Amino acid sequence: MDKYFEIEKGCKLYDDYFKRDEEIEKIRKVYNEFSSTYKIDAELFLPTKNRLFIIPTERDKDSFKTEFTQKYGENGLRQFKCNSEIGKAWKRMVADMPIPHKLHYLQYGFHLYGQYSERLFHAGEKLYGSISTQYESFSLMPWMKEMKASEFFKIIESEEEKNG
Repeated sequence: MDKYFEIEKGCKLYDDYFKRDEEIEKIRKVYNEFSSTYKIDAELFLPTKNRLFIIPTERDKDSFKTEFTQKYGENGLRQFKCNSEIGKAWKRMVADMPIPHKLHYLQYGFHLYGQYSERLFHAGEKLYGSISTQYESFSLMPWMKEMKASEFFKIIESEEEKNG
């Protein structure tokens, strides 16, 4: 069963979502400054408090081959060793910063068991979501205003047209 909805403005998930957007911008700026300082070409990165992961360019692979761990992640994701100069510098750089993470409905009192997929996005100042599960029925939280699937997908199409 699939359900589509708008998230009520002012609820904790709504506020956290837009706060997370601000945190993403901050961490992106920090990474851009950091990558410029250490001459890292990679644009795609995954930050944590203790580790920095990147999808290295060929130049990065050559320049930092001794500073990466041995393991490769999905899509070529590589981690800088924690005891490398870059690893230590990253840890210092983000020590006092919040690291944004993906929000999940389960963090906000929503209960669902078994396999499911979720979607969360904004269009302007409105926040929309969907849940798809194998169960025949489930209840939405009071701050989830159910909407028709056609309305939901019309919003997605409109956003895709705007953003090219």
